[in-house]
Amino acid sequence: MSFQFQTRLGLGTWQMGEGARSEAQEIAAIASAIEMGYQLIDTAEMYGSGQAEILIGKALQRVGKSVRDHLQIVSKVLPSNASTKGTITACERSIQRMDCEYLDCYLLHWQGSYPYEATLEGFIKLQERGLIRSYGISNFDTPDLRDWLAAERNVGSSYQTVCNQVYYALNARGVEYDLIPLMQEKNIALMAYSPLGAGALMRHPKLIVLATEVGLTPAQVALAWILRQPHAVAIPKTIHPERLKENLAASKLVLDAAVLQALDQIFAPPIQKKPLMVI
Repeated sequence: MSFQFQTRLGLGTWQMGEGARSEAQEIAAIASAIEMGYQLIDTAEMYGSGQAEILIGKALQRVGKSVRDHLQIVSKVLPSNASTKGTITACERSIQRMDCEYLDCYLLHWQGSYPYEATLEGFIKLQERGLIRSYGISNFDTPDLRDWLAAERNVGSSYQTVCNQVYYALNARGVEYDLIPLMQEKNIALMAYSPLGAGALMRHPKLIVLATEVGLTPAQVALAWILRQPHAVAIPKTIHPERLKENLAASKLVLDAAVLQALDQIFAPPIQKKPLMVI
């Protein structure tokens, strides 16, 4: 994979931009994250119907446009826009909303009615124009990923799918059975959204006890557990400064074998194929 994510932990923006009353706090959170060292921001045209991208643009203005080259910004095209022309137009709109000049990675948000070849042709044209640095997919299970890679071969792309963003957390381990092995075989990075189980893991009684025993928070254990996977990136969403710091610290943690074994006892790994979880 020629493109690499320069960080293991980023900021997710799902559910941002959905209300005017929270706008100032969300802009401040994104700006604070950048200032404290976050280098990856994930968003999508769907989030807040484009408002999340606008908030990112306002945060970039606040911290200064000079930070752009130190950030990696990921966005996603809706399946309903994923024709060749629609993909290009949607990407241009996302860049305009964020005023960020280019996207580091652009994903197909999930499968739709357009042929994968059409979306890929849009991605290739965008990459040739320098509007995206790389492309990938989101919410693709193993059969979908195989079909996507076949389409990539069909269009003769000189570029490569660099990541698949999926729901992956201690309480959602199904992807370990066959999807993660296939991604590792194809050198495709894992980007885990909702890595804290949409907040449920921070309230999990057994995880709280285990985390306390090792002097960490449940969130830090959950994030460090994901980052044990090679080429894994986690993108938790928070607007609270103390949580931003807590999450970022997890990117430097390595859980020992005893902790990993204890987590397997609490959250059993899959022993058979399960449908991809999507939230």
